[in-house]
Amino acid sequence: MFGLVDCNNFFVSCERTLDPMLEGRAVVVLSNNDGCAIARSNEAKRLGVRMGQPAFELRDMVQRGELITLSGNHLLYRDISLRLHDIFRRFAPRTLDYSIDEAFLDMEGVPESALHDIGMAIYTTCREEERIPVTVGFAPTKTLAKIATETGKSRGESVVTLFDEEERMQIMSRMPVRELWGVGRRLAKRLYMLGVYTIGDFASADLAWVRSNLGINGERSWREVRGESCIELSHVDRKIQDSISETRTFATDIGDFDFIRSRIAIYSSHVARRLRAMQCVCGEMSVFLASNRFHTERGYVTPSASATFTSPVADTALIASTGIRLAEQIFNPAYRYKRAGVVLSQITPVRELAPTLFEDVELQRAATLRSRNLMKAVDSLNRGVGSHVLKLATEVTTGHIGHNDGYSSSFGPAQKG
Repeated sequence: MFGLVDCNNFFVSCERTLDPMLEGRAVVVLSNNDGCAIARSNEAKRLGVRMGQPAFELRDMVQRGELITLSGNHLLYRDISLRLHDIFRRFAPRTLDYSIDEAFLDMEGVPESALHDIGMAIYTTCREEERIPVTVGFAPTKTLAKIATETGKSRGESVVTLFDEEERMQIMSRMPVRELWGVGRRLAKRLYMLGVYTIGDFASADLAWVRSNLGINGERSWREVRGESCIELSHVDRKIQDSISETRTFATDIGDFDFIRSRIAIYSSHVARRLRAMQCVCGEMSVFLASNRFHTERGYVTPSASATFTSPVADTALIASTGIRLAEQIFNPAYRYKRAGVVLSQITPVRELAPTLFEDVELQRAATLRSRNLMKAVDSLNRGVGSHVLKLATEVTTGHIGHNDGYSSSFGPAQKG
């Protein structure tokens, strides 16, 4: 059996942990630069707010007091997500972190009779410890577990178990095929043209027809909805990522390097914090800028630069100073830039780190210990409310269109190297 834990309206639920007054209100979380809706409360959905709907179309509802719109607080969402995934690991022999708000549970060896109680324990723990509502679904395959969670959301049930084949077919016969995991808009249209309108229709199709029309991926989905597990997700069965990145689009085209430098420092701080949350270090860093592809007077450019660290690091000051140095290399005052971003790669768990052959081991160990203790203290002070208390001085910019993102204090300059 497999389980799927899905956090309900995750970004909105995270915002409600900070402001309980948002409970029961129609709330929308907006994308970068407040462009469009990326999360909606159930109340906002009932008002007809669509996923991806442009923010300007929501202004009338906001002005009438019917709707509350919030800028995304992605640091908060990451922090809560990490804690939630730790909760999931308490209740399952093996978990697969599928996304920021979803995790598959491999319940091999757990009796079916115990699954509902385990699901309720997960729901209760997430509510009590993080104040985040979740829906848990159990079924013989990952695809059916997704159907179970969607069924729970539509019914208002916290835990749904789909053991009975007849019950599964009844549910799937009422679900549009576009809601099947892995079926996008284009494939859904194709299936409609082929006479497949519900997931039940798809499950009842002949295997030879599925193979000829939908190929190997379609066959896997067909087998999954019929109760045969064949979709592997081993690549997400870990907390360690191959790379960590943060990119942002600016509200206007920027030609001021002081502003871009502060953005690079901020993004570097964010990714360094995520790196330490995974208890990892990185060996390489890249920075890129991009001009506005719609303002092509001087042409569209996307300069980038990379640097390799002598020893893998997770220190915010070192990562930020390296990012700024790389930004200095690629910045051209003749251009105005619309986007910027940083990427950390060559990520290794701290426990697997070995000292280099070309440095004094004791000095290296002492320097590493000082850095870790400092970062541990900073992370401890910045934990809790989703916004930083301590910042690098280079993260703050003044006198430009960029606000300082709520920075109230700083710790030391970002010294190079």
